[in-house]
Amino acid sequence: MNKRLLLFLLSFVFFSVQALAQKKTITGKVTSAEDGTSLTGVSVVIKNTNAGISTDVDGNYSIKAEKGQILIFSYYGAITQEKIIGTENVINVKMVSDTKVLDEVVVVGYGTQKKANLTGAVATIDPKMLESRPITDVARGLQGAVPGLTITTATGDLGTNPSIKLRGLVGSVNMGTTGPQPLILVDNVEIPNLSLINPEDIATLSVLKDAASTSIYGARGAWGVILITTKSGKKGSPSRITYSNNVAWATPTKTPTMASAADNAQASFTAFQRVNPDTKSFGVIGYTIDEASIAKMREWDAQYKGQNLGDEMVMGRDFDIINEKLFFYRSWDAGNMYMRDWTPTQKHDLNISGGSENTSYNIGLGYLGQEGVLKVNPDSYNRYNMSVGVNTTVNKWLDARGKIMFTNAKTSTPFSYSSTAYGPWYYLYRWPANYPYGTYEGKPFRGTIAEVSQADMDVTKDVLSRISIGGTLKPVKDLTIDMDYTYTNTNMNLHQVGKPTYAYDFWSFNGKALDYKNYQSVSYDKVREYEYLTENNTGKIYATYNYKLTKDHVFKGMLGSDIEKFVSKDMSANRRNMLHPDYGSIPLTTGDQSVEEYSSWRNSEWTTIGFFGRINYAYKDKYLLEVNGRYDGSSRFPVNDLWAFFPSTSVGYVISQEPFMESAQSVVSFLKVRGSYGSVGNQSVGAYRFLRALRPKTTTWITNGNNVPTVYAPNNVSPTLSWETVTTLDIGVDARFLNDKLGFTFDWYQRTTSDMVTMGATLPATYGADVASRNFGELQGRGWEFAVDFNHTFENGLRLTAQATLADGQERITKFANLNKTLPNAMGSYAINANTGTSYYEGMKVGEIWGYETERYFTVDDFKGQDAGGKWIYKEGVPKQDVLQSGNFYYGPGDIKYKDLNGDGVINFGGNTLDDHGDKKVIGNSTPRYQYGLKLGAAWKGFDLDVYFQGVGKRDLWASGNIVVPGFRAGEGWYDYQMDYWTPENQDAYYPRPIDYGSAGNKWNFEPQTKYLLDMSYLRMKNLTLGYTLDQKFAERVKVQKVRFYLTGENLLTFDNLNVPIDPEIDFSTGQLGDSSGAGFGRSYPYRKTISVGLQVTF
Repeated sequence: MNKRLLLFLLSFVFFSVQALAQKKTITGKVTSAEDGTSLTGVSVVIKNTNAGISTDVDGNYSIKAEKGQILIFSYYGAITQEKIIGTENVINVKMVSDTKVLDEVVVVGYGTQKKANLTGAVATIDPKMLESRPITDVARGLQGAVPGLTITTATGDLGTNPSIKLRGLVGSVNMGTTGPQPLILVDNVEIPNLSLINPEDIATLSVLKDAASTSIYGARGAWGVILITTKSGKKGSPSRITYSNNVAWATPTKTPTMASAADNAQASFTAFQRVNPDTKSFGVIGYTIDEASIAKMREWDAQYKGQNLGDEMVMGRDFDIINEKLFFYRSWDAGNMYMRDWTPTQKHDLNISGGSENTSYNIGLGYLGQEGVLKVNPDSYNRYNMSVGVNTTVNKWLDARGKIMFTNAKTSTPFSYSSTAYGPWYYLYRWPANYPYGTYEGKPFRGTIAEVSQADMDVTKDVLSRISIGGTLKPVKDLTIDMDYTYTNTNMNLHQVGKPTYAYDFWSFNGKALDYKNYQSVSYDKVREYEYLTENNTGKIYATYNYKLTKDHVFKGMLGSDIEKFVSKDMSANRRNMLHPDYGSIPLTTGDQSVEEYSSWRNSEWTTIGFFGRINYAYKDKYLLEVNGRYDGSSRFPVNDLWAFFPSTSVGYVISQEPFMESAQSVVSFLKVRGSYGSVGNQSVGAYRFLRALRPKTTTWITNGNNVPTVYAPNNVSPTLSWETVTTLDIGVDARFLNDKLGFTFDWYQRTTSDMVTMGATLPATYGADVASRNFGELQGRGWEFAVDFNHTFENGLRLTAQATLADGQERITKFANLNKTLPNAMGSYAINANTGTSYYEGMKVGEIWGYETERYFTVDDFKGQDAGGKWIYKEGVPKQDVLQSGNFYYGPGDIKYKDLNGDGVINFGGNTLDDHGDKKVIGNSTPRYQYGLKLGAAWKGFDLDVYFQGVGKRDLWASGNIVVPGFRAGEGWYDYQMDYWTPENQDAYYPRPIDYGSAGNKWNFEPQTKYLLDMSYLRMKNLTLGYTLDQKFAERVKVQKVRFYLTGENLLTFDNLNVPIDPEIDFSTGQLGDSSGAGFGRSYPYRKTISVGLQVTF
């Protein structure tokens, strides 16, 4: 009996314990704490066991566990959480983003590194910064985001590629206006520009700045590297489909406003009468202006201004023919007739990714359709993107991968009946407001609007095709061998057709009747085909070995080689006399033997091969060392100088790992100092410069106007032409505070380019040939960069973020063959011409602007009176400016009085050299200084708000052309702001007394000077975005993971100190100068501000 009772009690206890220990099913959902989005692939593991699962596509999970056990929830980029199982059966978790950014893995040259272990100057950009923005290319989205990166655009033209420069504007005198543009790599292979990649395809983006970071890429990375990796799928993940769109409307930021017709004519009269007081009338390309016509202009404005009279012009009201002279009275708003107020852009992107146990895939499709500002004959830009990537595990020792990238862009713009310097935008803002842009008897007058409306379209197609295949071998533990081959093909094709333009050609008015005809030159009756083809074959192989000697001593080594062959073909065909204007094809032309028609066919190619290696060492993650070396060969140099070796090294000291820092961990989370020094070769010195090449051309003077081929004498070459060397010293500090909520990075750098390929020693003119280029010269750049970030999530879910950047740098010529030290030209002074040393001298800061200091206007009190010829006679003690006079211009009241800096009583420029510069001084510098960016963000309960500011703290510019010089061509257009000019009744005016400058800048009252130096500093609200993500429960009802709507604006507000209608981001380059006089400056395709709405959906 007792035995039975004991057995019963033992059985009861056993089954009771079993019941207590019985597992139960725990279910739940994992979402983002920031926006409530379901998180797929979150790891849910029972602590101290191997049991675990991942959340499904809806963020749900189900796992069997016992009461008292602990569930660990982990997800990339989020803080790991632990939950103790109690009596509940449902455990929902909200994952909070991890602020420990130092555990982030950063993409570097041929590999990755923990951010905490970086010893070089590397900046990373969150690709989310490019999302929800109506930008047409990646470069525009990076403005202000990376300290030291300068991004500018010459014009607002559709499809224009921004200029990207890193740590300086020049880099080497041999680079010309292109400057130190970084190498752009997408998945470790170069692409020509950032407009060829869809921002939505980017997974990571890094910028490598110093030699220690870029030397692994050798000659191709002399000026830094922008590393982009594209999105890839995740193995074992269900298919995920994301669709996003953006519909935007853009309007010009700034456009000139012409003065009224009467005010314009009066200003012209004042300018002409200054030279010839008896001027009673003057002509403007076929029509006449006199006092009577000015009165009629005022009458027309008083009676009809603001009324919608249509485009038809009425003789007697709008214009007249009197005494065989043509007069126009009516005012026109040419800009309003030519441009639309708002133009649409639409962008659509689709991404599909996922994977099985062994294979992952990612497919990205994109479309961008942008309409231009033209109202007549609208222009457009369309781009299609596709990327497909597949990764698969073949077996335990081999992974294989393949990727295809394709971009097809098409730009359509009206054919221009003038050279690039004098295109439609130049002429649109060239003439006075009474220029006849309307019609008479239904037919147009000659002008920009007539030409553009009747023009055929120039069609430019840019196609990029790329295929990459590769694999990773894992023969033994900790050793990987990567092999990749990439073939890239680009094809740029331009198709142009010139057609007749029919209009009233009043420019050649015969004094009787208007002549309606085709007025274009026969040179525009043509078809032109231009094609630029490139092929790039790139092969890479490198092995990486990770070796842990002990837990404190960690090594990582990499050894590899790459080879690249680039081939380009440049073809241009041009033929006149079309058989029919509606069929623009070269076979349908008859040609003209008196002119050169088939103009060029050029091939070029180069090859590089390199052997490289890198060793990383870390001791207790406290002492860090990296050593790089590369042995480079390039076909751009003679046989004896093909090869060069370029080493670099960098070190780091993580102070926060020291025991004495433990007590400060809550305040100073991380503190590291680092330094790097190294050199990289620059092969961008031009192709075949070491070969004595014959120069073919055609000419007509030999055989009475018939085209015949000729060959010019070969150029002079240097037999010892070799590599330029770019050496960089970088010292930096990385720190994080308050448990990683606040962080900053600071870098100071010095980059020296030595052995620059420049002009040789000066030889006498009797030598009879150009001086051979040689390795001579040195340029040094110094600067600093600062970045700070902050993030914090409050208990109520409110998340605040902030990022700021600030950078400054200058370059200086430290060695150059300009013995006389001739001073630089004021315009475009950072554009170095390596073949003429007359503009640059040792000690010069790149971008220097030399000019005079403006004192005030002359008054009658500065003169004794006028002589018989009308020339003003200076009083004693008043410095004379006669040296600056020319032609019929003499300084007098209302003209600019320059300051006599050297006190010799004469205003002049001396010998225009550094040692003898007279009264000139450095008045400014065109280099952008103190470039900055500021991004502020907030997110709460599905709402998100981001505002991004960007700007330049200091930048000067001396420009020319009628936008900045009233009276540049006095008989042409003046602008409303230029009506504030000096007269005896308006002596406090902004502009001096008018005169006709005859299409020449930089003279008389507009010698480069302090008064009219443009202050190009600005602050711009680059982006403002307000978004809302639908509540997760609602999203589930419509069977989607995430739905986000947003409203965004680009370039909404700009604060600057400019009093002329130009955008402060304008790049004063060849595209803006117009010609050597700078006439076209500011008269170009406008920059735009944009408002857009968008949708992001994840299925």
